Amino acid sequence: MKIWRALAVAGLAAVCSGCASAIDGATQPVFVETTPVSGAACICSNDRGQWPLTSPGTVVVKKSESVLQIRCRKDGYRDGTVYAAGHMTTAGLVGAMLPYAGLISSAVDASTGAALSYPDSFSIALKPALGAAQDATKSNDTNAKETTR
Repeated sequence: MKIWRALAVAGLAAVCSGCASAIDGATQPVFVETTPVSGAACICSNDRGQWPLTSPGTVVVKKSESVLQIRCRKDGYRDGTVYAAGHMTTAGLVGAMLPYAGLISSAVDASTGAALSYPDSFSIALKPALGAAQDATKSNDTNAKETTR
């Protein structure tokens, strides 16, 4: 009887090892938009790589225990940057809680980052660069003076 229990536990460990890796995968799509303008060149990065995109757009990033950084640039605007830490997925939490298999599962999921998930979408505010804001103000002042004459 003890042999059957040992075999059952070993089988469960084999099935559940890398639980989040098998269920959620080691990558995830992330949507990025910029406001008030689109067409910004963005780079998503963490310790597992860098992925470029043009806003609005979706890119597939590799999950990691490190923070995801998204930096967007557009001429006439100051760079916009956001940071996001991953959150434990349900599959990662279940895999970590299983006795015996949890150690194997946690090790596999930690190496792939699959136990964590970043938010699915980001909205990054880009503010006009100082020179661009002054040009816009001067243009508005000139138009107002011409209208009142």
